[in-house]
Amino acid sequence: MQFNSSVRPTGLSVVIPTLNRVEMVSRACQSVASAQPDRVEIIVIDDGSTEDLRPLLPANNNHNIPIRCYRFERNRGPQAARNLGIRRARFSHIAFLDSDDSFTQDKIDLVLQQLDSTAVDLLFHDVQGMPKYGKLARLWAHSLSRWIPFSWWIALLNPVITPALVVRRERRLGLVRLRYCEDWCFLLHYVQSDTRIRFLERELSIVYRPAGTSGGLSGAIWKMRKGEFTARRVLLKSSWPSGFLRYCLGGMAGLLRILSDVLRGRYLH
Repeated sequence: MQFNSSVRPTGLSVVIPTLNRVEMVSRACQSVASAQPDRVEIIVIDDGSTEDLRPLLPANNNHNIPIRCYRFERNRGPQAARNLGIRRARFSHIAFLDSDDSFTQDKIDLVLQQLDSTAVDLLFHDVQGMPKYGKLARLWAHSLSRWIPFSWWIALLNPVITPALVVRRERRLGLVRLRYCEDWCFLLHYVQSDTRIRFLERELSIVYRPAGTSGGLSGAIWKMRKGEFTARRVLLKSSWPSGFLRYCLGGMAGLLRILSDVLRGRYLH
């Protein structure tokens, strides 16, 4: 893979998109802590909030980590916001965080240790509040990684939630217009056969959103399923025949998920 981050110092740029959530994004910023604050920065992207958030955020958080805020005048969606954060990043790696979630206090330094000790293109970890992702990740890491490359595994199932994701900065940013599964689309676009993967079995991020139930989310679930099929289209731009085969296998897995949803009554109002 050809990365353009070689001139950037090894460190973490934490990218946080937000919309009308000044209290939540402040909590997210305060959760970014490190014993090496000179190797960390926080980049907040105000995605068209009704009130400009830039004057409401301090120049540094309570851990002396600098906060830089950029603004879209109109809402453009989380992927466009993350892409802007990636372009503005000063360090070699990007850590993603949603504005209503947070990092544990030891996350940044543990990740920096990994970056200092070995070459890593993509790192992810367990997340408090989202155990299903951790189960999928451990299944691949412990039982399947010898036979199934990560690029094929994520075409079938997504074991990575956005607040757990750290990637080496590069220009291949993915689609910007998706409103559902945009983070998975980014992952499908980013991971190649030679991407160096590291999984940490530690809960280093916290998701506060309550788990969904079968009732009341039928519309959102169906939009998610459609978004999954749209996201998979990026595989068709990958090298032949790998990309096409992963697209087909992923599509079959998606159809099975829809069948499971129907049998469970998840699309019923």
